[in-house]
Amino acid sequence: MQPADLAPYSRPTPQNGFAVEQAVSDLGFAAQFLPWAMRVQWTHMGDGKHVSRVVERACHAAEMPEGAALIAELTDALIRASSRPLSIPCPKWRVLTGDEARLLGFVAALQARDGTPLAACDSEWREPRHASAIWAPAQRLALAMSAAGFYLAAPALTGTAVSPDAARLH
Repeated sequence: MQPADLAPYSRPTPQNGFAVEQAVSDLGFAAQFLPWAMRVQWTHMGDGKHVSRVVERACHAAEMPEGAALIAELTDALIRASSRPLSIPCPKWRVLTGDEARLLGFVAALQARDGTPLAACDSEWREPRHASAIWAPAQRLALAMSAAGFYLAAPALTGTAVSPDAARLH
């Protein structure tokens, strides 16, 4: 007889690679950048201005000039589509919230273009009245991030290696 397999008792790794309370420092650059930008934009919403200047400067430095407007657009869409308060903490929070993990998984699935974004999408976002409000800005952001070389997951069959020294913000 073989010893019992302990795998069922270990913490399962999510299919999309993002989990609630996962340390942000354990993520790649793009997966750190998106929650940070969303958090900054989220805190900026109360200023009465649409786009955060901090996010705008960071996106320009990362060679994704349209990124700040796309992040603001996605933030607005998420607010409109959600019937509950979203868990978006301050920019210095060290772990992902459930909403952030779902958003990262969704945008990663859109980048991968493997037909799984609906499965990664929050069930509330799948309702017909919200689908276009969330999907269009998320798709535009996923395309802009891909064009800038910011992949939340490995590029799907492109043969392009993503440098570990990709854009860094100081």
